[in-house]
Order: sequence, then structure tokens, then C-alpha cells
Amino acid sequence: MTEVRLGPRIFLLFIAVGLMVGIVIGLGIARLMLRPQVAKVEISDLSSSAQDDYVVLTASTYAYDNDLERARERLALLKDPQILDRMDNLVKALEGNKRLDAVYVARLAAAIGSDDSTVMALAATSTPTATPTLVPTNTPTEPPAITTSTLEKSVPTRSASTSLKTPTRTPTRRPTPKPTQPPAPPIAPPVWIPSFPSEWPGGTNYQPVNVAALAPGQEFWHLSRAQYCDVDDPRNNCPNLPGGSTGTNIYITLVDAGGNRISGTLIVRKDDGSLAGVNDLGPQKSATDMCACNYSYLANHWPIQIAGAPSDTVSGLGLYSVRERRPQAHTRYYLTFQLLTR
Repeated sequence: MTEVRLGPRIFLLFIAVGLMVGIVIGLGIARLMLRPQVAKVEISDLSSSAQDDYVVLTASTYAYDNDLERARERLALLKDPQILDRMDNLVKALEGNKRLDAVYVARLAAAIGSDDSTVMALAATSTPTATPTLVPTNTPTEPPAITTSTLEKSVPTRSASTSLKTPTRTPTRRPTPKPTQPPAPPIAPPVWIPSFPSEWPGGTNYQPVNVAALAPGQEFWHLSRAQYCDVDDPRNNCPNLPGGSTGTNIYITLVDAGGNRISGTLIVRKDDGSLAGVNDLGPQKSATDMCACNYSYLANHWPIQIAGAPSDTVSGLGLYSVRERRPQAHTRYYLTFQLLTR
């Protein structure tokens, strides 16, 4: 019988193959056993500061698209039963740090029912924007007149028999460009509660002032906030607002650019073209009146403006329930007009 002997190279080959197989099996087991487990993270699981940043982002988006229902859905992801208190405190913290985000958060808080005085005043202010400035225009100077002596210095000398004709140039005056009127800064749209026009009575009409046509420095009345309530809709803190669930009035508040109450005169035109008087609207209320408004009178469709400056116009505020689709319902309207400067 022939004896088969294995050389040292064969043993080394077996050892190398065994090591490779062991490494492959070890990597496979490690991948199966040490695979990272990814857990689902929700908005409510974030840190408190990250949740505040989320509220600011939601408010900034609402300022852009004015979609209140979508904003409510985003805030609901926080699962915070005290979301209004949280937003009120966030507004005050942002305002203390002089952040523009405070206005956005205040407007969203007001839209979902906040009645905090600081939040309401800040929500009524216009968004600060950069004011364009005119760049001084340099008036072009008239070019120096060209004289005969000037030409003689630059023209080569000719013989006496050659006549020298001096060309004459007439200087032209270029027109000075006139400064153009700077464009009107953007005006924040009214805060509509609930969404306008989908959740307001069908006859409601809003006509804003053409701010671009105003002269710089001219004042105008801007509708900064408008809320509609009826007896069939308990949302937006309506049962706790002036008039209660059974009220049927229009409440009008006038404020300055800083959100402070000021006096003003209503222009309300009747169907026959005449102006409504004290018998129709009542006198202007004092600052201590329980309604915290300037005027309160029975809701009707007459167009509403503020006197003394160009004004936005609102009309069609009749007694009509949007949710129940029935006329002569207990309906209330809360309008805030703000005096701004172009």
C-alpha cells in the first residue's frame, strides 16, 4: 500500500481556509445580533426647547399660508393639553429677546383662542419690514466749453496761407433722473377666525386699501383681526367673548400701530346711501366698557369703514349660521382696525 504524506503547505492551506470561514461566520452572527434597533420618535418626545422651535416653525408657516386648520393639526402633534398657556409664555419669552418670531406665534395663538392681553396686542401689530431708502442721485455736471484757444494748443501749426477752421461743439445738458417713489412695504393680512372665506357667511366681503397708491407717510386703517361666532359654534372661545352665545352684535375695536386703544369715528352706509348715526350705532364706548371695544351695534350687512384716513371695508356681516345653514341665527362679529402709516 502506498503511503500518502501531506506536506507543510497543505496544512497551511487548511489553516488559512479555516480562518476565513471563521471570520465570515463571526461577521454574520455579529450583524444579526448587533443590528441597531430604530425606535419611532414623535414630536411629543422631543425636548422642551425643540418643541418650542417646532411651535415657532408652525406659526411662521401659518403666517405664510394662513391655513388655520393645518396649523391646528401640527400643534396637536405636541399632545399638550395646555398648548395655549405654553404659546402665551413662548410669545413673552420671544418678545423679551426682541425676536420677530414673537409676532408670528402671537397671531397663531390669537387665532386659536388666546385672550392674553399681551398676546392680543402683539398679534395686532404689523410685521416690521425694512424701509427702502432713496439713494441720492448725482447731478451730472455740464462739460466745459471748447474754445478756439483750446483748439489752437492741440492742433499742429499750419502755414499762413492755410485757413484754420475751429469746430464748435454745443454742450448738451443731460436730464437729471427723478427719484421714484419707494414701493409700499408688505402689510400682514388680517387674522381671520375661523378661516376666511370658507367658514364665514357667504355674503361677507373684504376690500383692503390700495396701499401702493398712498404717499409715503400717509396713514390708513387696516383690518388686523376679524372673528366670527354663532350660537352653533363653540370653538375659538366664542361662548366666553362679549355677548355670550346668544349675542347678535358687531364689536369694533380701534388700535394704533402699537396695539393701544384709540378713538375714531365709524363710517357705516345704509342701503339708501345715507350714513348711520348714533341712533343706529350708539355712541363710542369708554375705555372701561366691559366689551373692551369702541363700538357695539346689531349685526347687519352695511359696509363698515373708519373715518379720518383711507380705510379697509368690511360688509355683509349678517345674522346667519354657517354651521347650521340657517338665517336669523345668533351671530356675533369682532373686528379690530389698526391705524398704520405707509
